[in-house]
Amino acid sequence: MLGPVSVRRDGAALAVGSPQQQALLVALLLRSGRVTSTQELITSIWGEEPPGSALASLRTYVWRLRQVLEEDAAAPGLLVSQRDGYRLTVPRLSVDVHRAERLTAGAAQARGVGDDDECGRLLARALKLWQGAPLAGVPGPFAEQQRARFTELRLGLLEERFECDLRMGRHASVIPDLTAFTQEHPLQERPYGFLMRALYASGRQADALAVFARARHVLGEELGVDPGPELTALHERVLVGDPLLQAPRREEVHASAREGGRSAAADLWDPVPSRPAQLPADPSDFSGRTEQVESLCRALTEPGRPSLPVALVSGMGGLGKTTLALRVAHRIKHDFPDGQLYVDLRGSGLEPVDPAVVLGSLLCALGVRAAALPAVTEDRARLFRTLLDGRRVLLLLDNARDTAQVLPLLPGSAECAVIVTSRTRLVGIPAVASVALGVFDTPEAIGLLAAIVGAERVAAEPGAAVGLVTACGHLPLAVRIVAARLAARPRWQLETMTRRLADERHRIGELRAGDLAVVAAFELGYRQLPKEQACAFRLLAPVARPSIGVESAAAALGLDPHDAEELLELLVDAAMLEAAQPGRYRYHDLVRSYALQLADPSDPGRGESGPPVLAPLLEHLLSRAGAAFRCMVPGDPADVFLTADSLRGADFAGLADARVWVTAEFECLAHAVTLASQVPAGAGPPILRMAADLLVALSPFGKDIPYGDLADAARGLAETAARRGDDRAAGRAWFVCGNAALQNARLAEAEWMTRLAAESCERAGDLVILRQTLNDRGLIAQFQHRYEEAVRCYEQAICLAHELGHRSGELVTRLNAAQADLRCGRAEEALLASDEALAALREVQDHHGVAYALHVRGMALHELGRYADAVRSHRQCLDLCAVWDIRGQESQTRCRLAETLRLMGRAKEALGEAAQALTLCEQRGAERDRGLALLVLGRTLADLGDRDAALLRARHAYTVLTRLGLPDADRAVTLMERLGASA
Repeated sequence: MLGPVSVRRDGAALAVGSPQQQALLVALLLRSGRVTSTQELITSIWGEEPPGSALASLRTYVWRLRQVLEEDAAAPGLLVSQRDGYRLTVPRLSVDVHRAERLTAGAAQARGVGDDDECGRLLARALKLWQGAPLAGVPGPFAEQQRARFTELRLGLLEERFECDLRMGRHASVIPDLTAFTQEHPLQERPYGFLMRALYASGRQADALAVFARARHVLGEELGVDPGPELTALHERVLVGDPLLQAPRREEVHASAREGGRSAAADLWDPVPSRPAQLPADPSDFSGRTEQVESLCRALTEPGRPSLPVALVSGMGGLGKTTLALRVAHRIKHDFPDGQLYVDLRGSGLEPVDPAVVLGSLLCALGVRAAALPAVTEDRARLFRTLLDGRRVLLLLDNARDTAQVLPLLPGSAECAVIVTSRTRLVGIPAVASVALGVFDTPEAIGLLAAIVGAERVAAEPGAAVGLVTACGHLPLAVRIVAARLAARPRWQLETMTRRLADERHRIGELRAGDLAVVAAFELGYRQLPKEQACAFRLLAPVARPSIGVESAAAALGLDPHDAEELLELLVDAAMLEAAQPGRYRYHDLVRSYALQLADPSDPGRGESGPPVLAPLLEHLLSRAGAAFRCMVPGDPADVFLTADSLRGADFAGLADARVWVTAEFECLAHAVTLASQVPAGAGPPILRMAADLLVALSPFGKDIPYGDLADAARGLAETAARRGDDRAAGRAWFVCGNAALQNARLAEAEWMTRLAAESCERAGDLVILRQTLNDRGLIAQFQHRYEEAVRCYEQAICLAHELGHRSGELVTRLNAAQADLRCGRAEEALLASDEALAALREVQDHHGVAYALHVRGMALHELGRYADAVRSHRQCLDLCAVWDIRGQESQTRCRLAETLRLMGRAKEALGEAAQALTLCEQRGAERDRGLALLVLGRTLADLGDRDAALLRARHAYTVLTRLGLPDADRAVTLMERLGASA
């Protein structure tokens, strides 16, 4: 690529195709090893406004490249399709620009240890890789950006080679090349200084002064500026004939040093130490982080501190660690009048800077000549501390890899101060302040957006602005990128960019502007990960949404929980995961999007359809959910409900622990079901059936979890299973959908879904779920006052439960039937049924069932006019609800208790119970129960003579019950008529 694009295999040139095909090849090569989305590739080749045929053309170019690159184009191994994009994998050093970068890093390291011979050789090898204009003839914005980057790389290498030649005393030989270079690149200031030094050292003082005059003229004419302080200082030294510029040749220096001569050594130092001012510019659009800036400034400038103040700023890529550190450094730099030093330690890259190299650079900035640098790192560190002793210098160490890289760079003087930024948390460095950066909050993110695109545009579309920063995950780098793109397109609306970020598959590709790219920030961190961590990072991304627990992650990865936790903690330390809370881990949304684009042929299960870890994760979740099911429904044999795979897990200590687990894992459970519904048909029925069994195991917890969210996942699974003809999985999923609709009193929807469930279960012979479905269809009929139909459904369900040995299920359905008997005037039969069920449920220790039996028993006693006995039964139920936290049953029972107390003439007590019932219903979002509680509350207020309040509650009850399509609305009408009002 460092010339016209060419590809060789075994020395033979391969055809690289049209310019656009070359542009695709370049885009893939420079992102080698990672998936690049089709949208990102199209933008790289054609820009922001591609032709309509771009996607088809892209696929054609991919096909053609495979014909050239692959040994077997029908089974590609180098250029592969993955998700919505492509990945080209080639050895990194087979690409010339990567070889040039590796040689450049090697030259820098050689320079740092004083090996100028090796430095020169490596620089010469790097420069020989250029074969003309980089990417000659390759079109597209990406190629243009890279062309500029490669050109700058070459210019930098040339400057480094010139400086290396000067250090080696080759003053005369370098003059012709430097003269040509300054004429070809007249606006680059540093080479003028090299040429002046070479001329002066060769005895040509006048020519050196003439070079300065030419530089001042060119810079003034072209840019309207004067030469910088470094070139101006060099000019003054040439004017006065500074003997230190007459540097001895390297061989002479070494010979003198061997002889112990002090004069040569003295010449290797500047007589006056410099005052460095190396801080990069303070970002003008800095936004947010007010609290962090203030706390860091205070910590670093507190007077009278006995030891060196060090501030640590950590966090994942893209959070703005460097931006924050620069803002703080510029705020406090006047407290450090002896200078400010800045070093990019490149810790997030593959080749972090060696501390010896860093110390060499810092010492040179402080006035030490390169030839005088000690060879050993420890000696350089001691010299660095010596030079800073008694001086007030601020040191900003940016982008540190680890503690070992930082410790040799710390001054010893308490008068100095140090700011260190790092992706990892640097343990072992005593710090006066440590800031673990998180993402922006919404106002901070919008503030950055407004600072770049303009407050007027943001104010004109406030909703779109919130949506935009939310799509960016509130990540400062992502917000900065979309803001830069919007600023460059003043006619675009914010909503336009928000829509472009809506599709998660393309989002990472959209978050790129010029040299800024979110993917680059994440890629640097990912490439540092050891193989095991990188594998876990890839594999967990599809299933850890929004988070994942240690046990679930261990099961998914096939690890011991202790080993899994250690692995996840290492990913947290590497800022690739976040510890949401102890024992739970999550990805930032954009980090997950990046991880989903990664793939590796060595990943376990890679050849299967769907996420490789989904099956073992489902097995684990089903095992634990089966144990929770046994706690919630102890009277039913779980092996009849669920598969054998769900019975391997250890039992929970009790129902409370089971509830805690279900609540903590709910989002992971629901997401696993959603993923199961999305796996291709080739994954086979076990995935769908495990997910369906998982739904059934969770269904008894409907009042403890966001059951509607589980029903949404269940519907997707039901539709997938139905399309594939898997009636067993479809029937179970439809049952959960219908049960959720029933609990929310959406009766028409519940009737339709339970009908689908019953039909599927009958075809599959799944009598277990058919029994539950018939029970729910009975409840639907009962709520609609179709009591005889309800009884028929219950009788069928009871027969099946008895046949299957479902003791708890049979008894609960008998209690449902008892409620229907009550509505049909058969209160004595209802009381007998509830007494029998109560005894049996106590025997199997089904606490929820016992509470329900006491509730129905109280209703039967109420209908028989035995109000005192009814009150006792209801209060026994409430005691049990308090012990086992059965909130749904508590609200219904308080409502029935209030009605009984009202008829006993104890209206004030009734008012308190009805009010509590209403509050519980509102907290649970139980609309049918809320309507009935409002009705009882209205009657009670009427008995107390508060007509207006009673009428208000009656009207509210009518509105709720009418909206739900429940016949109980007629009872609200009766109350309103009693109060002298109409509906």
